[in-house]
Amino acid sequence: MLTRAQKEKILNDLVDKINKNPAVLMVDFTGLKVSDLSNLRKELKNNEMELKVVKKTLVQKMLSHIGINFNIFTFPGSIALIFSPEEGLIASKTVYKFNSEKKEPKLKILGGFINKNFFSVERIIELAKLPSKEVLLSQLVYTLNSLPRTLVGVLNGNIQKLVIALDAIAKKQS
Repeated sequence: MLTRAQKEKILNDLVDKINKNPAVLMVDFTGLKVSDLSNLRKELKNNEMELKVVKKTLVQKMLSHIGINFNIFTFPGSIALIFSPEEGLIASKTVYKFNSEKKEPKLKILGGFINKNFFSVERIIELAKLPSKEVLLSQLVYTLNSLPRTLVGVLNGNIQKLVIALDAIAKKQS
């Protein structure tokens, strides 16, 4: 049993982590093998993220301490928090990929907080399915680059039609 001072230290550590990391993902790890959990921790650590198993009462106190009005007790099972220095995209992708590699996924995404705003499971999964930032930027550059080419093609087509029409009129008059 933890003493009150130990609980306060853990609470202060959690508040510091949530203030330093803009994204916090909540997962239910009930039924997950210890080896799978340690593999997930290693994978998260490689991406500069941290998984912390915390009691719901401490999570609830942490949320109320930082001004987030949310009831953590609506989620059944055990809760782990994944702290991510990025905007949540990498954390959600990592957990989603980890789950999709398993035949029977035991890790359940419950939701998450990005910049202290709650995002549901559906939104987190949508984030996980998005392409990477580099892919999105390359698609944007391609789109922006193709617009002038298309405009030039359209304008060039009108000029060609005008030249053809003038040429036909000139041949008809001669």
